[in-house]
Amino acid sequence: MLGGKVPRFSDFFGLGLSQAQLDFVDVSNEYDTPVYVDPYAIEVQDDEWAGTASDYIRIFFNEVLEALTSGDKERARNLMANLREPAETFLGVSNMEPKGRGVGSHQANQLINAILGSKAFSTKLLTDLSEMALYVEGIDRDKISDLTTNVIRELLVDYTQSQCELYDIETRPYNGPPLWDASRRNWRSKHVNLPYIENDAVILVPKYIVRRKLSLNSQDFYNKQITDFLVSENIKANSSLVQTIKGRQKVYKKDIHTQHPKSKNLIADMVGAHPDLLEMYKEVAKKYRSMVVIGDDDPTVTAVCGDLASLFERIPAGAKTASDYHRLIVGSFTALFYPSLILPRKEWEIHDGRKRIDIAFMNSADGGFFGQRRDDRTMNANMVLVECKNYTDDLANEEVDQLLGRFDENIGKFGFITCRSVDNLGRLEARLRDAAVRKQGYIICLTDEDMKAMLIAKSQLRDEEVDLLLYAKFRDLIS
Repeated sequence: MLGGKVPRFSDFFGLGLSQAQLDFVDVSNEYDTPVYVDPYAIEVQDDEWAGTASDYIRIFFNEVLEALTSGDKERARNLMANLREPAETFLGVSNMEPKGRGVGSHQANQLINAILGSKAFSTKLLTDLSEMALYVEGIDRDKISDLTTNVIRELLVDYTQSQCELYDIETRPYNGPPLWDASRRNWRSKHVNLPYIENDAVILVPKYIVRRKLSLNSQDFYNKQITDFLVSENIKANSSLVQTIKGRQKVYKKDIHTQHPKSKNLIADMVGAHPDLLEMYKEVAKKYRSMVVIGDDDPTVTAVCGDLASLFERIPAGAKTASDYHRLIVGSFTALFYPSLILPRKEWEIHDGRKRIDIAFMNSADGGFFGQRRDDRTMNANMVLVECKNYTDDLANEEVDQLLGRFDENIGKFGFITCRSVDNLGRLEARLRDAAVRKQGYIICLTDEDMKAMLIAKSQLRDEEVDLLLYAKFRDLIS
């Protein structure tokens, strides 16, 4: 325990980074963090990692439904029996110790019977794991989160290992539960390496796939779309619930709730008769932004950006502080550009008397500057590559050529080189412009002054200035 404070992952490993600078949920092994892995939050993302995770979830749930539909309860039971409480994530809510409930082998039959007993299953309305909380009694955010976590456990382990590599965190062997093999459509055992807080293995979870409540939850759906629809229908039918107040017809929601009390079978009936209600609800849910602040005590992104801007003055240039500079760049990019840029991973290190670290971010932008870079066929920026240069002399052709050499059709052809300063800016801009004209790749150079300008702007809620700086540099690149 650090100064009486229960340490979180970042504290335990001395990262010196706040939640806003981290791509993952910063958990403690002493208590659960009250957020949940949300399958719909994964489904609506448009990046490669989420696409793979969605495939894992879809294939698993289809196997369960097919087994139940064909009457093969043994197959369904075998599939469900490996869904244990994922204690390694330390997510959810429990009374005392982390992970107080979830899906376990002893609950497999209970869960199967709940699915079989739901109207949504008998009417073939239930097709998606993310909709289970809408239709199946006894299933809510805790079990949906645990189900999802277990199914994508292998991807989360890989993600955890990449984050540990990014921050030079030691991992040790861990003999955990079986992993879902989507290609074999079954579970398989595999030894993995994970980081440990004291004696507890930890699986890190990307913060862009967690929510405080599920994107699709029965209470919100009932309170809003279904209730509003029933109000409208009662007014159209001039039912006994209609009251005339000051010459206007009105139906009180409390009367709707009395006549049509919430149940998951009611929701199934409503969606079966009016599927557009669910589509409308899903469209609204898509617009929920990824969580930036996880805990109530976490500093705001604006406060973090202000602190980050001052750190550039404190880290000297040179090989000895290359790791400090790299960590500052990763944290700054996450604070500035999340959730457009996510899942940072270290590509490789080059030792030739200098230390240079390359970082690759997944481009998950829906629009804006990074969305345009991904949608532009000339650069197809599915990934955004960042090369960190912490020495004082100007960028040479070698550094530019090395980053250009990393581009390809799958990764894309867009990236950044960060450096402390540039003396001969004209020469560098000419080299970068030449590469863009030849369609070799599109590289923006960001100096300390550029980084500080963006961080200060975001700290003062002037986010548009961050976009303006990026657009201006890109225009210079292609003009």
